[in-house]
Amino acid sequence: MERTMQIVVGSVINWFHMVAVVAWIGGMFTNMLVLMPAIKATLEPPVAGKLMGAYMKKFRVVIYASIVILWLTGMLMTRVNGQYQGPIRLENLWSIAVFAKHVLSLLLTVLAIYAFEVMAPKVGKLAAQGPSPQLAALQKKQMGLAFFGFIIGLAILCTTSVMLVA
Repeated sequence: MERTMQIVVGSVINWFHMVAVVAWIGGMFTNMLVLMPAIKATLEPPVAGKLMGAYMKKFRVVIYASIVILWLTGMLMTRVNGQYQGPIRLENLWSIAVFAKHVLSLLLTVLAIYAFEVMAPKVGKLAAQGPSPQLAALQKKQMGLAFFGFIIGLAILCTTSVMLVA
């Protein structure tokens, strides 16, 4: 019965972890490869800006919830994994992959907070004043950070795949 309970609890924790990954990284994937190109091709900049502002307000909640879920479930999953040897003991491939995943996850978390709490308000203030070279430059920087975050997300998935086979 104890082993069955471990499997059930482990499965629930893993399920929450996977849902959060799909929500965050899958959302970035959809944004970069589907939503942004479609918006750019069909909407005028002021309408596109309003749509993205409203969308990102909602997506922000999803990302912040995902961050909390991922860090909590990730810590639990790491602690119960038989290959875990300590926070920075890189003695096997799994430990190296999980360490890389945690570094990348921390970087992506910081990047998300910066994008929402620093960049977005600046873009919002400039956008309210109308089109300008400063707004265009800041939006270009914002897209660059989004693309960088997307690449980090893909790298996190890569480290996870290594962990699954290590």
